[in-house]
Amino acid sequence: MIGRALGLVCGASLAGVWAFVLWVPAAGLTVTGISVVTALLLLAFAVFAAIAAVYGHATVIVLLFLASFFPVGGFLMPTDHWLKWVGWIDLGLLVAAVLIWLTRPRATAPA
Repeated sequence: MIGRALGLVCGASLAGVWAFVLWVPAAGLTVTGISVVTALLLLAFAVFAAIAAVYGHATVIVLLFLASFFPVGGFLMPTDHWLKWVGWIDLGLLVAAVLIWLTRPRATAPA
């Protein structure tokens, strides 16, 4: 249950951050061209990760973490900008996926 909640919070937070970057000019970023497409894609990944967390699909969360962290999250982590939190929240998705995977119901062998 904790993994699902963490995944939902991280997915919703990432979706909120990317929506803020896209639609609030005061975010301190100029998002144009391919950056808009990338931000929309990352917003969609965050929404799908939150939905996957609610349903307990650890594999989907890991795939979305990989698609989100390595192109952008890992790049932003060492920067001195408020967007560095995107990388840390992405790592929260990985922790949520591991928690969901570790606490999944196991099939028992027939007696």
